[in-house]
Order: sequence, then structure tokens, then C-alpha cells
Amino acid sequence: MIKIEELKAICGDDDSMVEMLLNLYMEEYGQCDSVIQQKYTNDDLDGLFKISHELKGMFSNLCAQDAMGLAQVVESSSQAGTLPDESAINNLCQEIRQINQQIKNILL
Repeated sequence: MIKIEELKAICGDDDSMVEMLLNLYMEEYGQCDSVIQQKYTNDDLDGLFKISHELKGMFSNLCAQDAMGLAQVVESSSQAGTLPDESAINNLCQEIRQINQQIKNILL
């Protein structure tokens, strides 16, 4: 989950900046759990590496350390040429869905 107070502090307590970052995430990555599942099903290691690498950076920016760690597991495995464990994919996708819901609740 996103540590909102941490994110607000990084943004200088500027709610419009926080809102902009959250909207950007939703536009770019709001459906990425489905993308990850599809790439996993198709054994697309390059695609898994790219999306998990991007997510790792985005989650770092959003102060979502747990999600960042989960993305890093998928990134490392796929970069090494190994399909990640299904549990790693499921954990990452579950965290993404929780973050998406958290963001929707914040943006209401």
C-alpha cells in the first residue's frame, strides 16, 4: 500500500501534486495486473521484466515499498531468464489491486 503521509511529505504537502501522481499512476498502470498475468501466461520474460521494472520505479515514487519489493522479485527473476513463481506474480497482482483501490478511495 501507498504510505500517503510519506508521499504528501515528499510532495511538500501539496495535495494537487499527490493527486497528479496518483492520476498518472492510474492512467499508466491501472490495468497492469492484467498485463502482468497475460505476460506470465505467455511466458513473456522480456515483457515481465519491462513492466515490473517500470512498476518498481513507480512504486518507489509513490512510497509503496512492499509493492516495490514484489515488483523487484518479478523483475529479478525475469531478468535472469527464469519465469517467476506463480506466487510472486499473484502477490504482485494482489498488491496492485489493493493500491488501485486505495487510490480510487483517495481520489473520490
